[in-house]
Amino acid sequence: MKSLRKLCLHAVLLLSMSVISLSSWAQSDPSGESPVTRTYALTNATVITKPGTELKETTVIIKDGLIQSVGKNATIPSDAQVIDASKLYVYAAFIDGMSNTGAKRPENPDRPQNLFTPDPPNFYAGITPENSVVEQLEVGNSSVGSLREAGFAISNTVPYGRMLPGSSALILLKDASHPDEMIMKKDVALFAQWVGAPGAYPGNILGIMAKWRNLYRNAVQDKRHAELYAQNPAGMPRPENDRVSQAFFPVISQQKPVMFDVSGVLDVRRAMRLRDDLGFPLIVAGVEQSWELVDELKSTNTPIFLSLDVPDEPKASEEEDKSDEMKNMEDRRMEFYKIHVGQAAKLAEAGVNFGFAVGSVRSNSIMKNLQTYIDNGLSTDAALAALTTNPASILGISQTTGTVEAGKIANVMVTTAPLFTKEAKVKMMFVDGDKFEYEIKENARGNRGNGNAAPGAAAASGDPIVGTWSYVLETPQGEQGGKMIIRRENGAYAGTLTSEDGSPDNAMNNVNFRDGELAFDFTVDAGGQSVEIVVVGAVSGKSYDAQASVAAFNVSIAFTATKDDQ
Repeated sequence: MKSLRKLCLHAVLLLSMSVISLSSWAQSDPSGESPVTRTYALTNATVITKPGTELKETTVIIKDGLIQSVGKNATIPSDAQVIDASKLYVYAAFIDGMSNTGAKRPENPDRPQNLFTPDPPNFYAGITPENSVVEQLEVGNSSVGSLREAGFAISNTVPYGRMLPGSSALILLKDASHPDEMIMKKDVALFAQWVGAPGAYPGNILGIMAKWRNLYRNAVQDKRHAELYAQNPAGMPRPENDRVSQAFFPVISQQKPVMFDVSGVLDVRRAMRLRDDLGFPLIVAGVEQSWELVDELKSTNTPIFLSLDVPDEPKASEEEDKSDEMKNMEDRRMEFYKIHVGQAAKLAEAGVNFGFAVGSVRSNSIMKNLQTYIDNGLSTDAALAALTTNPASILGISQTTGTVEAGKIANVMVTTAPLFTKEAKVKMMFVDGDKFEYEIKENARGNRGNGNAAPGAAAASGDPIVGTWSYVLETPQGEQGGKMIIRRENGAYAGTLTSEDGSPDNAMNNVNFRDGELAFDFTVDAGGQSVEIVVVGAVSGKSYDAQASVAAFNVSIAFTATKDDQ
């Protein structure tokens, strides 16, 4: 990638001269006919009102967006649409603990002129706790319908961004003409992650932790000053109107938790260390490695949203003459796999309050991944609790959702068979009382795997991005080509970029594919400076149309790729 390195080096030398804006993508509004009635009677159903509680031959009345009654002798309103549910099963719809569902990724912020100062502008450093994901919500986002079809009615949607992107919101996964119609609750949690600003402070975890302490302690002082001023302003300087500092006030008052997106053990412990030092309420989410943390989570009563991403079950080599080293390696891989997929059961057995976070997991992989946890020790009641009552408790909405009870929001899932059985399919979803029906096709989905395919097995797995792609970079020095090789490792995407000019291969980092959008980043050496390149674009069949952005210098070039025949 010599041409790209030259481009980055040129940007380093001419920072103030390189400004190319990213293209924006227009969105379309959904359309549909209004229902004749919003009153429904599900008659003679098997109703699982909450984990472990089942009612036979029961009628559920839904009216005005609420569950009006649940019982055998329920009075059916005259305007109700009566649905024979004698062969159906009714559950509370699922609650997603953390994802970007319904949100649109904003454009990269423009590079400021004072980037290399000790304190770059907050918007570039990713310090925007005063913001809300509400500003990123878009009508018609395909992730809403996809997650709803998987059984979810509520998502705790977090904003895109860096260190402190803003506050999350609970959104109802229904069709809407305006984002406000989707919002169930704003300002649910202050969202945080270990993502630094490229080429600026804080750019690494140590810097982020130091900045966190500085921001929080300053906010504590500002809050105390504001309270004293409110009691007796005479003779006191007027408090500054600092939106960043004020965003911490409800956290300091223990009225709002901090939700940290942390996958590994070290990242979780760093978040818990900050909590212990500063005293804020904490939720850890997107956790992929919790088995070493069970005692710590239990003793500190820390809520956790476990990632729904699970690794592939490792396959043993079919070679007859395997070396002892190969056998030991395969044994270690299987041992790690068993520990990973057994962690949900371990959390449940210890009494840890946990739910599940969808994160970037594809919606058609969710049930298979849940089944993997169940096959490795998690009871079906505990799994259902982690999808309904537990997240409702963690997110503070137990009074209005999480169970099938009179008076609660009509977020209801109707299945063709008991949940977590092979025959179970989602036939209907009620979200805020709105009904959505799904066509049941026998074996229509075939293998509902999580796309965790071995390299070169994309066709067999149905994963649209795993495999080898031929890419072209449109640099000012001309076209630069090579291969983009994407694989699936330990439940996550990984990849490598090779170059036709003989440059060293580049590892693809943070590979994320969801709802047709593929994003990743990689680094190049530009004159002794490590420069991060972020690639984001749309996958359509075997084509990938993207932009490669040098965020530190606000430079963007075209990146296109075509998937090779497998």
